[in-house]
Amino acid sequence: MKRSVVVAVFACMCVLFGAGAALAAEFTMKVGHVVPESYPHHIAAVEYLKPYIERESGGRIAVELFPNSQLGGDRQLCEAVQIGSLEMAFPSTTILAGFVPELGLLDLPFLFATRDDVYKVVDINGPVGSVLARKAREQGIYLLGYADLGFMNLTNSARPITTPEDAKGIKIRVMENPVYIDTAMALGCSPITMAFGEVYTALQQKVIDGQEHSINVVKNMKFEEVQDYLSLTREAYSTISIIASEAFMDSLPADLQDVVKKGVELFCKEQGRINSEQEAANLAYLKEKGMKVNELTPEQRALFVEATKDVREKHARREGRQELYEQVLALLK
Repeated sequence: MKRSVVVAVFACMCVLFGAGAALAAEFTMKVGHVVPESYPHHIAAVEYLKPYIERESGGRIAVELFPNSQLGGDRQLCEAVQIGSLEMAFPSTTILAGFVPELGLLDLPFLFATRDDVYKVVDINGPVGSVLARKAREQGIYLLGYADLGFMNLTNSARPITTPEDAKGIKIRVMENPVYIDTAMALGCSPITMAFGEVYTALQQKVIDGQEHSINVVKNMKFEEVQDYLSLTREAYSTISIIASEAFMDSLPADLQDVVKKGVELFCKEQGRINSEQEAANLAYLKEKGMKVNELTPEQRALFVEATKDVREKHARREGRQELYEQVLALLK
């Protein structure tokens, strides 16, 4: 489908969905994302983002939430925000990197050991996070913050993964992304790309041996029904980007811009809390259902870090990102 047709269809959808917006509001902020209502970022949007912005704006901004891909997939949402036909979206940062290449650094394997490491780097006011936000603005996108999906971990039906040697020969579904493909190959896996909606059936039918995703996604997709092992490899930290259109933000007076930014800040804080709580509960649930869960010792993790060193160096050099990568490493020391 041509881009112009996609945009036209998207605009019509927004008009139809937005027909019931409060007539008293000066501004309407439609927010689109791809996950169901049970996910932390939708819960946080309902409980914190929407009420905060509507209350603190004195009703001048009406917030409308569209979960579950009602307004399209992540790439369509990014395009819509970029051209100004959608006010706000929560796309995967991995997908947003297709529009803001510097964000691809956040996908590098075994770069982050802890969640604190991640947020030290992406802090909007920090030395690296501010650069990422500026690069997004150059593409017509306000990058206002990040929400959590969590560390990507490996599940499979063959054996626990404690060293790179254990991963050799395992057929693993990966995203259609050069970093993830190269990482799987560096660990000796056989990477297979496929649509995420096909993964459960592929695991069930033994077309693939395993997949990688966050604990919450493993539970929500019921992968414990078709996978025996969950290895907490924490190879990459998956985030959601909170983006707003330049047209929308620039149309707001300064006081309402501040309300939106503070609303996003509150949203990100509470979404992180909800995500962590769900993750702890879901890990316990997966264990109860019989998944064999193993952690990596620091010594074991060091083996994975070393095995993927060339992948990090290769992709850090892409599209002039080496200098920014060096700044990331300096922050993580």
